Amino acid sequence: MGKLFVGIYFIISFVLIVLSRNRRVLIAFTAGMLLIVFKISESMRIETISEFVDFNAIFLLMGMMVIVAIVRSTGFFQYVAVKALRWSKGNIMLLSSLFAVLIALFSMFLDNVTTMIMFMPVIFLVADAAKFNPFAFTTVMIFASNIGGSMTLVGDPPNIIIGTASKMPFVTFTSLTVCPLAVSFVILIFLSRFSFLRNLSAITKGKNETVQMTTEGLISNPKLMWVSLGVLSAVIVGFVVHNIVDIEMSLFAVLGACFLLFYTNKDFSKVVLEIDWDVILFFMGLFALSYSLESSGIAHDLSNIVLKLSGHPALLFTFVLWVSGGIAMITGAIPVVTIFIPLIAKLSIHYPLPHDLWIALALGANLGGNGTLTGHLANIMCFEMLNKETSKRNTFFDFFKLGFPIAILSIAVSNIYLLLRLIILT
Repeated sequence: MGKLFVGIYFIISFVLIVLSRNRRVLIAFTAGMLLIVFKISESMRIETISEFVDFNAIFLLMGMMVIVAIVRSTGFFQYVAVKALRWSKGNIMLLSSLFAVLIALFSMFLDNVTTMIMFMPVIFLVADAAKFNPFAFTTVMIFASNIGGSMTLVGDPPNIIIGTASKMPFVTFTSLTVCPLAVSFVILIFLSRFSFLRNLSAITKGKNETVQMTTEGLISNPKLMWVSLGVLSAVIVGFVVHNIVDIEMSLFAVLGACFLLFYTNKDFSKVVLEIDWDVILFFMGLFALSYSLESSGIAHDLSNIVLKLSGHPALLFTFVLWVSGGIAMITGAIPVVTIFIPLIAKLSIHYPLPHDLWIALALGANLGGNGTLTGHLANIMCFEMLNKETSKRNTFFDFFKLGFPIAILSIAVSNIYLLLRLIILT
């Protein structure tokens, strides 16, 4: 198939994905599979599906979903949330900071959607006890989850794709992202205190309710909790050393999930309900769409255009950072990463610091995704839960007013950080 056809097909597919509210997954998966039917290249066939669908990322996601589901079934996360509630003693501002830290930490190793699903009922409980609209509070927690998830290769789906494409070690990725993301998190807490949540600063209602809350009975299976937490810890250690032992991260996740399945005596027919198949199929469709750019030669042509910036590294990483961030606000973080991966794979060869363009893509896409409601799957999911819970119908613009400033500030911090690395290390 000609480049013109592939280019038009790609644009139309992504426009439909962005505009659709309820059928994004179906559109993405169908569009990806139709590319195989159209035979846009000899390498794009069902029997060669492993060449364009990254099963390392797919199995990593599936393994972590199973492990997290088993940990969640023990009541561990609810226990931690109630402990935080009791410790805050009804101080909403203190609680918001504490929740933000916990959510960011959990999101470093769990996907954002799972983390927010666990915390949303507790947030609604606090809002009901203290009699305030939970919209701003929840939105700050979404930002905390996205920032925390951006810090590791397994914390956010876009990072999983970047990690498998770049072959970057787990520790290397975290060491390169921790500084700008830590500063971004501090900015979020500062804005929460003096802007986003300033109306809640005087609220201490619900103090009696929170102090009286008990953790008794929340842990449904203490033995399974410790075993599953041990397995999760072992898997995380595996992520850290995977590059040293030359074992893919997905194998640690899958084997950890298999161990817990044997331990709990569960068969696969029960566990499939714990896997978010929407995410899996969405990934597969996007992988196929992204590969079409590479196999048709469009990615090569685009990289040659952008390659003109290779003589100006500062302009190159700035371009990747801000353009990926801007597009992520429209298409979402996952699609923009799949679009950029073929380009970064070619451009990073010419960049003086081997990993920094990948980091620019990860920071741009993930932090830019905070800017709008469509930027992350967690944004949309929490927004829908909020509108069902509260009588007030929050709007896209309500989210944008909070998200856009934090997105711009955090991307600007990342720009300064990457510039300093370039100046100091080259």
